[in-house]
Amino acid sequence: MSNRIYLVTDHDTQAKRLIRAVSQAQAIRHAVQGRFEATVASQDDLLGLLAAGQAVESAESAAPQASEAEPQAAA
Repeated sequence: MSNRIYLVTDHDTQAKRLIRAVSQAQAIRHAVQGRFEATVASQDDLLGLLAAGQAVESAESAAPQASEAEPQAAA
């Protein structure tokens, strides 16, 4: 796979970054590293957050929009 340069924009701050990566997912992962952490939720985490009104989100339920789709490489 060839690298492309992706423009990654932070919707909260409007900061823009140019990141060389093989995919949009890799570029975003690079941009957010250190800002977020993912761990398996404990039972206490689940009980506390659900009781506070936090909904469980499903990552696979959101289909990518046309603007988010990976561009097709020319053969």
